[in-house]
Amino acid sequence: MGRMTRPGRVAVGDRVRFEGRIRGVLAVAAQAVTLAEGEERYRVVPLLELFAAADFEVVDSPVRMPLPAVSLLEAFPVREVERALWWEIHILEVLHGLPPEAEPGTAVRPEYRPDGP
Repeated sequence: MGRMTRPGRVAVGDRVRFEGRIRGVLAVAAQAVTLAEGEERYRVVPLLELFAAADFEVVDSPVRMPLPAVSLLEAFPVREVERALWWEIHILEVLHGLPPEAEPGTAVRPEYRPDGP
């Protein structure tokens, strides 16, 4: 009998190797993951299929969570959306050490280091 193993973990923003290509994770649901397919728009893959693939691996995970689509906020008044987005930038910096628009390689301010001072 084979050993039981814990399934892998994928999250939105991860880059994974699957079927010989590196793909971006666009969405994760209870039973499937949506992967960026380069020239094609996207591909929905059952999680069991993804985790069972011989070459599956998480290649890279973002340090911070990606921001949600602004289109989700279109139903709210413009002023409230501006205020929410302003707060979001600051909250993400506190949580992850860098604001979302930080360039790769930007040093984290000591007071915002996620692992403490």
